[in-house]
Amino acid sequence: MIYKKLLEFQKLGITIKKGDRNPHFKNTYANLNEVLSKVTKPLNDLGVVIIQSPSKEGLETALYDTEDDTFVSGVLPFTEATNPQKIGSNLTYYRRYSLVTMLGLEDEDDDGNVASGARAEIINEEYTI
Repeated sequence: MIYKKLLEFQKLGITIKKGDRNPHFKNTYANLNEVLSKVTKPLNDLGVVIIQSPSKEGLETALYDTEDDTFVSGVLPFTEATNPQKIGSNLTYYRRYSLVTMLGLEDEDDDGNVASGARAEIINEEYTI
């Protein structure tokens, strides 16, 4: 069951390092590579795979249990997605913060100016496929 595996993941006490600096807003943040490097292997070791897929609704992030096909997922609608550069900014930001939020990692949203005004539609459900 996905929730038991996510509990085991949270017990690992993984923290995300804010190593990148945004000179425009004068803040620091954990970049996507930092987040992925900290969470992918421990999740995979528990039999959980990360799937992040953009669609016209926004970015869907799902955590799938490969043993019993249960999952949790969330969708964040894109904001200001009017050109490729803004879409890319949304993807990077949302991929990072979707994982941080879904996995209960400690991180502060101090670079949220890029996606400010986003209306979050998080769906946190368990499914069997």
